[in-house]
Amino acid sequence: MSTGTSPRMRTTIVKIPDATPGLLFLNGQQKQFTLEGVWRSSVAPAANMTVDVEVDSGGTITAITAVDSSQAAKEKLNQLGGVAQEQGKVVAKRAEEGVKALAARMGAVPLGAAVVVWIAWFLLPSASVQGGPVAMNFSFWNLLGIDFNNPESILAGGSSLGIFGLLGFLCIAAPFAAPFLKVPWAKYLNAAPLAFFIVGFLSVYMNVNKVFGDMVKAGVASPFSWSWGLFVLGLAALVLAAGALKKSANA
Repeated sequence: MSTGTSPRMRTTIVKIPDATPGLLFLNGQQKQFTLEGVWRSSVAPAANMTVDVEVDSGGTITAITAVDSSQAAKEKLNQLGGVAQEQGKVVAKRAEEGVKALAARMGAVPLGAAVVVWIAWFLLPSASVQGGPVAMNFSFWNLLGIDFNNPESILAGGSSLGIFGLLGFLCIAAPFAAPFLKVPWAKYLNAAPLAFFIVGFLSVYMNVNKVFGDMVKAGVASPFSWSWGLFVLGLAALVLAAGALKKSANA
């Protein structure tokens, strides 16, 4: 009969020995232990302490060694990091499959243009207002909610969008819904971002011209200026709309 020991198993102490034996769990089973001849560490055992346990071929505990708390924390962190990495791979794979499925329905170019519209709409600078040495940049989404007659509205970054902002959000979401609608006019939803972009641009332009136009006429430089993000947004929206018109011509 073999008298060798099994590999070390990691667990935690449930109860330390006192008048009765201590307790810990191994492989889902409750095990009793005493300190004499078993405890291998210089520190005293404590409840919830992480330990390495060795047992003989008969399942009897032969050695218990305390695990350094920093080492246990590091191993736990590595374990959690490994789980997170695996979960991230699963999520990334599902996202990739979803993007491929959506590209198959929309087409790669319209999908790419729609994504650029979203990025430019919310993140890229469409305009800026110079306030002394500091310039405030605004995305197209911000511009839709700014009243340039109201300095507080500018400082708030266009936080009050209301129905107009909701309509714009629906327009840029429309191209993603178009492939799933089984109606002849669904293809025209790809032109919705361009249509709203034109309306929104004209609205902002008139507001800006009304507020800063007199300054320009008086020879004073306007603090307002358009930024490159606006042209990216307009071009991406135009590509989407062109795809809708192409489909209509080929129908």
